[in-house]
Amino acid sequence: MSRKPVFLVGSMQNQIYGGKLPSKRDVLSVLFYNMRMVNLNLHESASLVIDECLIFWKKARIPTKYRSNCIIKCKTLYEDLRALEKHKTRNSEFARNREKEFEENLNDLFDIAHDDALILINLDEDKNFLIAQRKKGREGCMLGVDIKGTIAERKKKEKEERQKERREKQSSNFKSVDNFQFRSSDSDSSDPCDCLPSTSSTHENVLIDFGPPKSKRGRKEIMSPRLSAALDKCKVSDRDCVHLLTAVLETLEIDSSEYIINRTSIKISREKFRQQISERVRLKFNNLNLKSLVLHWDSKILPDITGKSKVDRLPVVVTALNMEQLLGVPEIKSGTGREISSALYHTLQEWSLEDTIQAFVFDTTASNTGILNGACHLLEQKLDRNILYLACRHHVYEIVLHGVFTTVNLVTSTGPDIIIFKKFKNEWRNIDQNSFSTWSTDENVKNILKGISDEILIFAKNKIKDNFPRDDYKELLELIIIFLGGVPPQGIHFRAPGAYHLARWMAKAIYCLKIFLFRTQFKLIQKQEKALKRICCFIIKCYAEAWFSSTNAITAPMNDIYFLKTLNAYKMDDIEVAEKAISKIINHLWYLNEESAAFSIFDERINNETRMKMAQKILQKQVSEEIAPKKYTVNVQELNNFLKKDLPLDLLGTNSIKLFDRFNIPKDFLEVHPKNWNDLEGYQKGKEIIESLRVVNDTAERGVKLMEEFNDKFTKNEDQKQFVLQTVQDYRKKYPGASRETLKTSFD
Repeated sequence: MSRKPVFLVGSMQNQIYGGKLPSKRDVLSVLFYNMRMVNLNLHESASLVIDECLIFWKKARIPTKYRSNCIIKCKTLYEDLRALEKHKTRNSEFARNREKEFEENLNDLFDIAHDDALILINLDEDKNFLIAQRKKGREGCMLGVDIKGTIAERKKKEKEERQKERREKQSSNFKSVDNFQFRSSDSDSSDPCDCLPSTSSTHENVLIDFGPPKSKRGRKEIMSPRLSAALDKCKVSDRDCVHLLTAVLETLEIDSSEYIINRTSIKISREKFRQQISERVRLKFNNLNLKSLVLHWDSKILPDITGKSKVDRLPVVVTALNMEQLLGVPEIKSGTGREISSALYHTLQEWSLEDTIQAFVFDTTASNTGILNGACHLLEQKLDRNILYLACRHHVYEIVLHGVFTTVNLVTSTGPDIIIFKKFKNEWRNIDQNSFSTWSTDENVKNILKGISDEILIFAKNKIKDNFPRDDYKELLELIIIFLGGVPPQGIHFRAPGAYHLARWMAKAIYCLKIFLFRTQFKLIQKQEKALKRICCFIIKCYAEAWFSSTNAITAPMNDIYFLKTLNAYKMDDIEVAEKAISKIINHLWYLNEESAAFSIFDERINNETRMKMAQKILQKQVSEEIAPKKYTVNVQELNNFLKKDLPLDLLGTNSIKLFDRFNIPKDFLEVHPKNWNDLEGYQKGKEIIESLRVVNDTAERGVKLMEEFNDKFTKNEDQKQFVLQTVQDYRKKYPGASRETLKTSFD
């Protein structure tokens, strides 16, 4: 390997020398030596460098951060250098200034001291040494053995040992005294002297009584990994745990005094078991040796560990075929793309997953999708390879519905609440739920929906049989069935109106359908009633089927094409609403790019002739080295011409075959006629893999919900908080229900 000098750093060295704490230059020179000469990867090299640094810090008797955090800091320093090296050919003054600033700081301390180091250090000499080392030039040095400091440490240790011996001696004396009690004389003499033992009496005549004997300390351990995890899952605090365990032992007629049941011991045991469970979860995950993972994330503003301020939390989850794993919920300073990408990358490094991520699933916010500073772009740069973007399809369709909602002007207020929904919620107790009006009672609505009502009703009745992660999904389907004159499987009933603020997009659809059904009992002005009907018609005719079909990755490309065709045809019914919806969806055609369009090869709604042409086109195209656009773009003016194309065949290109390499899908079935594909193992494997891709971000939202539940529980320690989340998720996976059969499963 090359021994040429490292950019800005200079020559490499095989170890750190000197009598000072390591500088940034020392760290980088050894890091590059390990990577270039010893052929270690970044994580392995950084681990060795940090182990070497910790020797110096230990010698200086200065407490440091956790080793894992030190490794992350080392990797960050490396990334900063590589970022400068990538742009070293730029001649801008800004680039030169950044290089100069970085180079000037190379001889400064690589500071891995504990945040409270100056408080934790006992000797003033050590404190002054750390302060001096943090100055420019790292003043001072460690010359041999610090005799003065060593003597002070030895004296401190000897003092602690003497105190320990004194306490043990006192404890021993008290125990011996407990075996004695005063015994009164048999004499009835009233002379006080008669009560005193004579000088010739023996010790057998003296017993000292200091009251009842002390209770015996429990020695049996009652806590176990499963019990600890169950208590965490049920949100039982350490104090409540004492009451609970004592009551259980009493009910079972077991002497609780034999067991270790006190808040401090329980707290220590639970913290230990959480860490053990988290380590076991990570080991089990690493043993899966997965090569193709999908990364999910979402952000949520929550109270920090002190409860005094707000911080952004970022649930990070990876998924694969039949697998979902929460990696962590790190705290980030802000919700910017740069902060998000850094937190994601560091989390991947901690789990050593940098080389296995093949796709991102994310909400289509600017902080994620920005061209220059979006988290997706920045993280892709850090990973240094092309990544498949799987934008959350629920989020895309939320944007469409929000656009339509604002277009019809049902609400004029820009506040957080929707006034008409608030009034309806307050009026709900006065509404006769047995008296409602369906779609056929309004002529305008009837004219728009008469050709499609039966088809949508059948779709809703079939779809309602599925299991849904949230109750409001099922409620929307029930309202659609009732709206179209049908009866849901559990009969006609209406739930009380729920949350109605603007952030809850599902509330818009549910409230609009519900208000339409009871419009004769709820006072509406003409403008509101007209807007309400426009939204309801759009939901029924265009939106419902598209929304409830959006979770399937295989059908995603064709579903987007069908949705565009439906909206284009809807111009005949409501041109303003249709054009607004089109303007929103054409900005989010993430699943029509060359690679994602290849999902359709597994879409059995497409006839075999077209699928055969698709297979031939994928095989004939040579793999392109160019990075294809992450999403398909089409102008509104070109929409009609686009919809006349042979879709999805015309969407395939030189990048389509990359899908098969990315997820290790066999290509041999592409050479066989589609009528035989279902009999081929390669096709079945590919279909299973693509079908398992989660193209909605419900996975990350579950991470958000988990963090919301346990954000203020048990601990203010960040490491323990992450252990709690791992423990609870692992417990819920093993015991998803409360049946006896489920709970019989072994925890190990």
